[in-house]
Amino acid sequence: MAANETQYPSYSRAEIVADGLVHALGLAASLIAIGMFLAFRWDHLSSGQLAALSIYWLGLIAMFTVSGAYHMTPWERFRARLRRADHATIFLKIAGTYTPFVVTIGTGFGYIVLAIVWALALFGAITKLFRWSAPGRWNAALYVGLGWISVALMWSVFETSPAAGGFAAAGGILYTAGILFFKWESLRFSNAIWHGFVVAASGCFFAAVSLAVSA
Repeated sequence: MAANETQYPSYSRAEIVADGLVHALGLAASLIAIGMFLAFRWDHLSSGQLAALSIYWLGLIAMFTVSGAYHMTPWERFRARLRRADHATIFLKIAGTYTPFVVTIGTGFGYIVLAIVWALALFGAITKLFRWSAPGRWNAALYVGLGWISVALMWSVFETSPAAGGFAAAGGILYTAGILFFKWESLRFSNAIWHGFVVAASGCFFAAVSLAVSA
């Protein structure tokens, strides 16, 4: 392990509680939304769409669960492993979000983009898990950059469902805007605010995915 792997940001009790509530909201909203979507759309999904959605949903749930565990755990001996997993699951959630879009679009170009995204995401996740380096406050920009590769697919998404394209664009903008608060270390509750942007952006992408596969 790198020496600085055991150095963590310091937050007040109020900031930790606020961040925990944001994570709980994100996880609860995800589970409820998945349940509602399945209740209304189960019979209308192809096997390919269901498989793609399952990958996306697992990534979404894993992201909120692991991130919450890392930021909330009172046991310092687990924090290094949880931080590795936290950063790795973000890569997997991003790639998972692409998957149902591409399966729905169904073009060769879309699958090429998906293959590139998954290759980069797996490389990033494995690097975080097994070749850790200090995270740095620019890490969020790497994730957002991977997410913005989706620009290559936006026209196809808009053609499939204009509303889905609008929600996807809004989600990308929210993620990008949230970096300001992620980097604003001196701002009180900056971490909770950043994760609030993550929850809001994830909600937009959930709506976008749901609309796209339902079109």
